[in-house]
Amino acid sequence: MTGRKTTVNDNGDFSRMEDELEKCRMMIKHAGNAIFGIDPESGRIIEANIKAEEVTGFTGAELAGMKIWELHPGAEKELARVLFERVVSEGKGEECDMSFERKDGTVVKIEVTASIIDFGGRRIIQRICRDITERTRLRDELVLANEDLEQKVQERTRELREKQAQLVQSEKMAALGNLVAGVAHEINTPLGALHSNVDIFIRTFDKIRTLVSDPSTPAEVRENPELLKLIDAIDEVNTVSRMATRRIVNIVNSLRNFARLEEAERKDADLHEGIESTLTLVHHQMKNRIEVVKNYGEIPRIRCYPNQLNQVFMNLLVNAAQAIEGNGTITVTTRRRKSGGGVVVEVSDDGRGIDPENLSKIFDPGFTTKGAGVGTGLGLSIVYQIVKDHGGEVEVESQPGVGTTFRVVLPAGN
Repeated sequence: MTGRKTTVNDNGDFSRMEDELEKCRMMIKHAGNAIFGIDPESGRIIEANIKAEEVTGFTGAELAGMKIWELHPGAEKELARVLFERVVSEGKGEECDMSFERKDGTVVKIEVTASIIDFGGRRIIQRICRDITERTRLRDELVLANEDLEQKVQERTRELREKQAQLVQSEKMAALGNLVAGVAHEINTPLGALHSNVDIFIRTFDKIRTLVSDPSTPAEVRENPELLKLIDAIDEVNTVSRMATRRIVNIVNSLRNFARLEEAERKDADLHEGIESTLTLVHHQMKNRIEVVKNYGEIPRIRCYPNQLNQVFMNLLVNAAQAIEGNGTITVTTRRRKSGGGVVVEVSDDGRGIDPENLSKIFDPGFTTKGAGVGTGLGLSIVYQIVKDHGGEVEVESQPGVGTTFRVVLPAGN
């Protein structure tokens, strides 16, 4: 009885175990992830579920007997073999992302976990592979979107810095313009009186000289050497005074033309006038060491903000003057644009030039090759922004030790 009861119990336990195993097989067969049963001795696939067939593109019969690493592409085969040996030696495997090369040659991204289990009294490796192709695609898209966003943020930051630099410089120029206008106004009144007095004195002196040289004037007066010497000296002083007052008048007019504070709107302008006014203002940086050569062509008036373009000319001329160590030449060339209308203005110098590795950075805000206290690194950035706002282009050609040419190409405007 006792033996019979034991048999019945053993048979009952065995039956229940078979039922449990069958349930497990059915769960594995219909699981949402690819599951492989692998022989730990040879690495061959013993069985695979429906999802494994779907993910790999092979039938269950084709998968049976294949070594698990044969499902991986290229260099991943060796990695899969190493992971297999680690599972065999340690009894468990770490999670990692790999790929399957499907039967049709396409590649599927998977997440792999593996461990050794006892199944139906047999020791096998259970390998679970989750298809993460879509997740990988979304992750890659997110990375690209993030990179694109970072690039846009960098571009926007650069634009904001350029605008900020231009705004700061514009505020400085506005303050300078107000100062210039005030100085010009204060100078104009005494300058007018001085100019008028010089003119009156010259005309009066001309009459005195006429009287002295009149034949009716006694010879001792007409031919007096001291008197004649004094007349020549006064005549020379008058010439210098006339030139000086005209020079001051031109400087004051140049200051007023350069500022042009009333010109807040676009207008048709002669660029030669702006260049001449700017040359007058920067003359002090060039006199006695730099020769300015003007190659002016026949150019049309263009629609622009004259005060802004004057700032462009000033920055380029000052930059050229600072690039020349000792004596040198600055050449200003203007000509019609060959196509599309508009004009081209070139400012060339025979200074030290720009190193090739710096050419791509010279328009960046804050970049400068000048020493401390010489430049802020904003001049060329502002030139670029103003010309860009006018719909134009700035080009540069330079050779170290030979010189640099900045070419401003401006459309006719609307």
